[in-house]
Parts: sequence; C-alpha cells; structure tokens
Amino acid sequence: MTALAPLAPWHREFPGLLAGSVYAAAPGTRASAARAMRNAGIGVHVDVMAESEGLPAGVGIAELSDIAAAVGPSSLEVHLIGSAAFVDAALPHVLAHRPAKVFLPWAAFTEDRAGAVRAAGGAAWVALWQEWDGTGDPSWPAPPDGVLVMLIEPGTRDRCRLERLAVATACAERVPVMVDGGVTKDVAPLCVTAGVESMVVGRALLPGSADERGSVR
Repeated sequence: MTALAPLAPWHREFPGLLAGSVYAAAPGTRASAARAMRNAGIGVHVDVMAESEGLPAGVGIAELSDIAAAVGPSSLEVHLIGSAAFVDAALPHVLAHRPAKVFLPWAAFTEDRAGAVRAAGGAAWVALWQEWDGTGDPSWPAPPDGVLVMLIEPGTRDRCRLERLAVATACAERVPVMVDGGVTKDVAPLCVTAGVESMVVGRALLPGSADERGSVR
C-alpha cells in the first residue's frame, strides 16, 4: 500500500473553509487521506459516481464505509453524481453512514430525496452546473439547504472556470454555498471573496499536486 504524504501546508491559510476530496487520493489510501483531513480540521468530501452510466469510477460503496468508519459522520459529506436512478440505488447506502451533508444532482433533487437526507440527520444540498446562470431568480427543483456550485463539469477533471464564481456569489445571497472543481491555493482566495462557506479541494491538497500548474481535482 502506498504511504500517504502530508497534506499541502497551504490549507492552514483557510481554517474551517476547506473540504478535501478523497476521490483525488489513490484507491487504497483514501481512508488514510480522510483521517488526515479530519485531523487537520478539514471536511471529508466523497464523490460516489455512476460508473455504469459512463462516468469515471468514483469512491466505491465499500471505500465509503471505510472512510465513514475512519472519520465519523460529522466530518463526512457525500456527492452523488449520476442519474436519478443511480441516486435512488446509492442513497440508502450513503445514508446508512449519516453524513453531515449529501449533495444531489439538480435533476435528482426532489422533496422526497431531500427529506430522506434530512431524516438521516444530514443537510440536503443541490449540485449546480449549468441549470442556473446566476441571473434572475433560481427555480430550485425543491428547496435546498445549500448549493454546491460546480466550477467544472461534474465527473470531469477540467480546469476551474473562474467565471462561475459569479454564480456562487448569486447563490450566496440566497442560501449557503460551496464550490467544487479545480480549486487551488491561488483560486481559494477568489472563492472566499465570492462568498462561499467552504471549498472542495482535491489534488492541490494532496501530496504530489502542483497548484501552480493548474492542477484539477
């Protein structure tokens, strides 16, 4: 098993504002990475993706169990990426761990699913990609507890699209907001200025990343 090197030290500049993406860690090291994040006061963000729908292999259900056991529910947040059918299949496994936050795709965000998350003790957040551009009033599919503004297309490893921080600012005027996708040491201050309460960081937080090269999650 590959040993886990220390987290990038720049995270100390943003206390209480980061969630670490364990998806960016190598399989087999993710529970250890999650434990290191928790010990550093960083939230633990887990991407569970619909591989059968053509998306990359995210964190598996068995891995999620190991991660949840390592950090406990209060540090855990889970992002489900895929169709509504995938969400329905995966959500019971996720809620068994009682994560503090669950992020559901816009197309799968309903009162019933959000209610299930809340009944398990979590906050139900909606993931926003291109469903609202930040102008006018958003037509939420159901009232969310918060919004995760994606700075890259979900399930990809593109570069951060800084122009989407304007959408984050528009959301922050209405509900709690987080951002996810390509956040680095240099991008993080811009996210704070945009009004986010937390930022998901992956490769720029983990060993071997190089935020000066524009690393993505």
